[in-house]
Amino acid sequence: MERIAEHHWDELGMPETLWCCKVKEFGPLIVSIDAKGRNMFEENKVRFNERKDAAVAEICKHVSFIK
Repeated sequence: MERIAEHHWDELGMPETLWCCKVKEFGPLIVSIDAKGRNMFEENKVRFNERKDAAVAEICKHVSFIK
């Protein structure tokens, strides 16, 4: 991050302020906030790991050089 270029809605408090930042070599980025305390990234990681072995086995049938 090079600098904060602008900020808006400061009166709503620090977390709700819209921060416009000047950045270099940044992204892609996904920001996920869940008001119920859930973690989308951890939930998706569990789902991915449940499906990974079957997907790799299927791919290996068609591509012999992957081990």
